[in-house]
Amino acid sequence: MARRRAIEADELFETANRLKAEGKEVTAVALLDALGGGSLRTIYKLMEAWQHSRPAEVKNEPTEIPPAVMAGFANSWRLATQEAGREVAEVKEKAKEEVAAALRQFHGALEAIGKMEAESEADAQEIERLTAKLAEVEAACLEAQKEAVGHKGMVDQLQKLVEKQEKEVERLRIEAAKASELKGRLETLQAQNDKLMVRLDKTK
Repeated sequence: MARRRAIEADELFETANRLKAEGKEVTAVALLDALGGGSLRTIYKLMEAWQHSRPAEVKNEPTEIPPAVMAGFANSWRLATQEAGREVAEVKEKAKEEVAAALRQFHGALEAIGKMEAESEADAQEIERLTAKLAEVEAACLEAQKEAVGHKGMVDQLQKLVEKQEKEVERLRIEAAKASELKGRLETLQAQNDKLMVRLDKTK
């Protein structure tokens, strides 16, 4: 399957802005789905850049004492503001620590995702290598099967030739036996003939 080309920053920014305009939550998973794939590690990095590039929301907070507050409550208002300021500072400090911890977790997650993607890429390359090796082995097996068929045909021909030679040897053996028998008979007749010739010579 063809891999998706690398995600560009402009492409992710445009997609994130569109999701935000549609009232949808802009998350890494939502961007991954909207972009049709890509690297989660790259999406997280670009999403962080997108969040920093967005203009901060303007919040109108009262900085002056409301004119309707009576002068008798001015001191109470100041004390309350100071107390609220301390509480806000404490909340900000705590939030800062929580954000730092979240960032550490975030970067740790990015590193883990990077390792997973690298391992996935290595696995994909190993699968491709093994697939190519399997194709080579299958081709070699097919070639070996073809050679085996050819060898079997040659063996069959040699077997037939051996059987033919064995029949010929048997035939020659039988003929040799017959020739030996005829030779014996010829020798017997020759001996009888010699005896007759001796007898004829004596009668003369």
